[in-house]
Amino acid sequence: MKTQETATKSCNEMKKTNKTDLIRQPRQTRSIETKEKILKTALKLFSANGFYKTTTNEIAKQASVPIGSLYSYFKNKDMILLEILADYDQSFLDKIDQAIEEKINFCKNDKKLWIKTIIETLIELHNESKEFILELQALNHSMPKVAEIHDLHYLKIKEKIIESLEYFKDELKIADFEASAIVINDIISSIVDRIVFTNNEISHDRIINEGVNVIYKYLFC
Repeated sequence: MKTQETATKSCNEMKKTNKTDLIRQPRQTRSIETKEKILKTALKLFSANGFYKTTTNEIAKQASVPIGSLYSYFKNKDMILLEILADYDQSFLDKIDQAIEEKINFCKNDKKLWIKTIIETLIELHNESKEFILELQALNHSMPKVAEIHDLHYLKIKEKIIESLEYFKDELKIADFEASAIVINDIISSIVDRIVFTNNEISHDRIINEGVNVIYKYLFC
């Protein structure tokens, strides 16, 4: 599929760019651990205080790493963020893959459970990184590279939905898988954002169940 090939190529190019933005590629265990410590500390500070209010000096201090060592791995704070975002994006997609693979055969005869599994998995993943996601949403408007990764992420999610639709293709009532994947993704994203980032006057289960019914009727009725 052309869109999948484009996404894979773009993702590989992004990873290659991120690697070249590293001044020093860690190879020894101690160097790898130092770099990971910098990334974990930066993620914590970006989530708590915001990207623009966090300095490289603060990251180095909180990570107990000399500032010179930090700059031996990353040219600047932007490169730290992009490395974190690339790792987060891959981890996010891997967890979705795992959830879908574990449930899809089981859900063959219970399509509503399949839809609900996707929604609940996304809610869980968003809750795990709620503060970081909010910061990324703000940075999406001011940092082109963040916006680029966000667009690639959206494209890959759409492709995963298309792959899932292929599994049920003989029973679907829709004809345009790609357009349907966009519609479904938008519906699911709206449900996830409402539950994770909004105070709701009714229970989350009611919102999820109604969303499942909407998607099920759209696809199968």
